[in-house]
Amino acid sequence: MTDWFDAEKHADHALEWFDRGRWAEAESELRKALSLNPNQAEWHFNLGLTLEASGRDAEALVSYEHSIELTPEHIDPILAAGMACNRLGQFANADRWFRRALKLDDRSDQAYAGLIECQYRQGQHEDAETSFYLAQQALEQPSASCLSAMAASLFQRGVFDRAGWCLREALRLEPQMPRLRGRLASVLAATGKPHRALQMYLRELQDDPGNIDTLHDYGELLLDLGRLPEAAEKYRRILELEPANVAAHHQLGRIAMDGGNFEQGHLEFELVYKLDSRFPHIRLTLAEALLKRGRQKQARQLLLEQLDLLKAAQEDEGASEKQSDDSKSSDIDTVELASLLLEAALPKPAVRLFEKAIEQYGENPGLLRKLALTKFQTGDRAGGVSISRRVIRIDPECLTSIHNLALAALEEDRLMTAAGWVRRGLKIERHDDGLRRLRAQLWMALATAFFRRLWRGLRNRSP
Repeated sequence: MTDWFDAEKHADHALEWFDRGRWAEAESELRKALSLNPNQAEWHFNLGLTLEASGRDAEALVSYEHSIELTPEHIDPILAAGMACNRLGQFANADRWFRRALKLDDRSDQAYAGLIECQYRQGQHEDAETSFYLAQQALEQPSASCLSAMAASLFQRGVFDRAGWCLREALRLEPQMPRLRGRLASVLAATGKPHRALQMYLRELQDDPGNIDTLHDYGELLLDLGRLPEAAEKYRRILELEPANVAAHHQLGRIAMDGGNFEQGHLEFELVYKLDSRFPHIRLTLAEALLKRGRQKQARQLLLEQLDLLKAAQEDEGASEKQSDDSKSSDIDTVELASLLLEAALPKPAVRLFEKAIEQYGENPGLLRKLALTKFQTGDRAGGVSISRRVIRIDPECLTSIHNLALAALEEDRLMTAAGWVRRGLKIERHDDGLRRLRAQLWMALATAFFRRLWRGLRNRSP
């Protein structure tokens, strides 16, 4: 009896701590209660909610599953498990939980909304639309949650008019539902109405000033509009709320780089790398900042590390053909990686990356020019000349390629060929400094060659 009473006491204290937002204390009290009475499904569920509130979704899911085992007929822990699976990207499990919830209650709008989200996040947009229409038939009233989830699917497909309609309907039904105005602002921004989008973000933040997702989206729109100081202010606000938010640190790093503050950009990117080394392209952005600061050795290490990761991803793709599009190694920006390798004086590994990019994107003059430069830097003059000629066939007035061909001919002592390329380039742009310097070198080489021939002739005539 005493143990039962003590367990209830701990559970009551946990609720008090939860209401005050003290997640650690609430968790401690619930674990004490469960150690005395582990068969209370409600306490497992409450522990899941507490862990979820503190951002520990994987642990929360375990608690929800314990609650479901004890009371399989209760829908709340099943819905919570499905939502946790969606956040964790465990979509097959999420689908299973939401369908189980619908068997218990075929009028659960949360189950339909969760199922729609689960489907569109896997790219199954037709299935998501089918689930939405099934919800419309099953529910007595339209659901703001389902409309919001459907809007996300439509937005992802670029069907902005219908996405906007869904969000406006959801707002009409539940004006206080979180993030609706922020999502509608994203639609407005995508349809060329940035100033209306800004107003919508402001209204959303007035109602919920601490919403990190809205602050992120607002900051991105301000960046797109070139309002860097205001964008930086939004990201700093995020860091006040969540100091370890890597996305905010990364954006502040980009803003610093765009403003020429390479030291600050380096510090922000380095912090991101320490907090989450798997953050998208962080090695590339950090290497870029290091190169700007003249720290070539450190940049090389990061670039070679990224190159190894790219090779490993390609090997994994070759071993399995059943990957989703999200996991393809093509998501790694090979052009950016190759360009940074070239800047870091590592041309050899850059050659194959540029060649692969050309295979993927076709005869792109910009990529061909970079490949030509890379081949020249590796000492493959013939390869550089061949690629430069390919550029000239696409763009006959490409001064960079004309310059490269003239220089290659000059280095091979083919002076008349070099002179032809220089004349061709100066006809296109008579004031081009690079070509004028080459012309001066060419004159010097021609004069040297003339005097050598003259000297040899004089020596041959001497008795």
